[in-house]
Amino acid sequence: MAKFLLLRPEGKCQASSKALNDAGVATVGLPLIDIAPDRAQISAFAECLSTLAAQSKVLFVSTSAAELALQAMQGKAWPQHVSYFAVGQSTAAKLLAGGLQVQFPEQEDSEGLLALAELKVVNSLQVLLVKGQGGRELIADTLTERGAEVQSVALYQRVQVKDPVPTQAWQKHEIQCIMATSGELLEAAFAQLEPDWLRAVPWILVSPRLQDKARDKGIRQVSLSRNASDEALIQAARQFMEQHAMADAQQKSTEVPVKPTSSPSVPKAPDKKTPANSRPATAALWLMTLLNLLLVLVVAAGGYWLWQQQQGQQQNEQRLLQEANQMVSRQESALQQKLDAGLQNISQQRQQSLQPIQEKQRLLEQQILANHQSLQDMTGRRPSDWLLAEADYLVRMAGRKLWLEKDAKTALLLLQNADARLADLADPSLLPVRQLLANDMQSVKQLDTETPIKISLELGALMAGVDALPLDMVVLPEVDGDNPANQALSDDVADWQANLQRSWRALVDDFITIRRRDAETRPLLSDKQQWLVKEQLRHYLMLAQQAVTREQSQQYRQAIEQAQTLLAFYFAQQDNRVAAFAQALQQLHQTDIELALPERLQAAKPLEQMLEDRVAGAFSGKQS
Repeated sequence: MAKFLLLRPEGKCQASSKALNDAGVATVGLPLIDIAPDRAQISAFAECLSTLAAQSKVLFVSTSAAELALQAMQGKAWPQHVSYFAVGQSTAAKLLAGGLQVQFPEQEDSEGLLALAELKVVNSLQVLLVKGQGGRELIADTLTERGAEVQSVALYQRVQVKDPVPTQAWQKHEIQCIMATSGELLEAAFAQLEPDWLRAVPWILVSPRLQDKARDKGIRQVSLSRNASDEALIQAARQFMEQHAMADAQQKSTEVPVKPTSSPSVPKAPDKKTPANSRPATAALWLMTLLNLLLVLVVAAGGYWLWQQQQGQQQNEQRLLQEANQMVSRQESALQQKLDAGLQNISQQRQQSLQPIQEKQRLLEQQILANHQSLQDMTGRRPSDWLLAEADYLVRMAGRKLWLEKDAKTALLLLQNADARLADLADPSLLPVRQLLANDMQSVKQLDTETPIKISLELGALMAGVDALPLDMVVLPEVDGDNPANQALSDDVADWQANLQRSWRALVDDFITIRRRDAETRPLLSDKQQWLVKEQLRHYLMLAQQAVTREQSQQYRQAIEQAQTLLAFYFAQQDNRVAAFAQALQQLHQTDIELALPERLQAAKPLEQMLEDRVAGAFSGKQS
């Protein structure tokens, strides 16, 4: 039986070798390369995936890339605004097992992936290529030529194993075929094994691109597998074994010696001169003929046995195919039953959910019919009721404008329009309501809405004039008893004691001077302190202005009083500008900023009651 040498990465090599051996294909696994995850790229994969724009494409080019991507997104949600693609069925199966919807081509290689319709028109779209370092350059180059913005993320790198451990012991003369699934494995084989032996042994590869690479290495006997899955490799190995067995049979049949029929089949005539040697020669000829016949029978039996083996193998394959078809049929029937049951459950749930909706629809139809009947009953009613409803609405809007927005002018206009609607009715029964409307309009007209605005403007003018006010600087009070006239000497001899005292005081004052001041002395302010005093005065005026706009009477008076106190303490009261400023503050302090709004509009309640009575009478069939 032919023995195969399988070259795959570490981990996959052991699993694939076991699958091939279980299928009857004698295989030795040799892991020449290993997959080394890039932890930094794996950690940044989720963030890189979240930055993709809508309609972007994400391509997984190997099962290792799919497994590491699933590890990076564990516990996280995959973005739903992008499309996901796999290079083959094995990679797609990994992603589907992780709950990700993914597409893959029938031709499971780079060329098949690029032939998908979704990847042919990718101009200005973002494409994220999830792969290993240095792999699948054809995909990136082709998509870039198509106008895509290709971004690659290498989640792992392939490293050669220095001392690969095979799955079982093997010798070179036992290996009749080598299977490899990537170009990196091909390069690693030529780097670690004997090149001449590799070129002499037949190979099974997984893509035409890899086949061209093998031929560049000098390998001439190459057959292709559909893809890199274990099932495809098993099928390719069986085909190789069948071809190998047929070639051996043909070679054996051509090596059987065939004697010419002229010498043994036609005996010579007995020579009369040598009668003693004729019988042994004839016996030898018959013995050679018998041996040739036995060889022909052995070759025929061997061919028949080989034909039986091929027929048995074909029958086994047909039996396996039938069993697989039956299993698929059973799975399809079971899936169809589940699907039918699910559809039936969905239909029942839909009917159950529609029942309350249908009931609500029936009630709404009944209500619509009742309303339609009511509208028909109202045909011929007085159209003046609509004017009454409009007047009621205008009065309501006037109240909202008055109390919510403090807009007395708009409220007055709305009340006037309501009165005009009532006047158009020419109904004497509405005169009491119109009188109440007149009272409301008069109370609104008497509202003083200009005072707050005027006060706010005056405060703004005062704030603008703060910088021009002079501050109160140092003023020294008069000195008591320091009059120079009292220090003059008298000419009267009788005043000699006073003259002596004055002379002594003048002599002492030249050394020490003591003056008594009883009045308060104010300190001189620095430039920074002067600026702070004026800003504080402006701040109090600003607080008063805000209180005016918010109708906060108490806060307004407190701010004015604080401004008056600051003005009296720090500013020059003898200056006319300061005096005028203080007088303006006093007038503002005495001004009342509260707007005395009426508690309610007198016409609102009677008008509302009158409208309710008329509507009730209309629906009850009574003429109001």
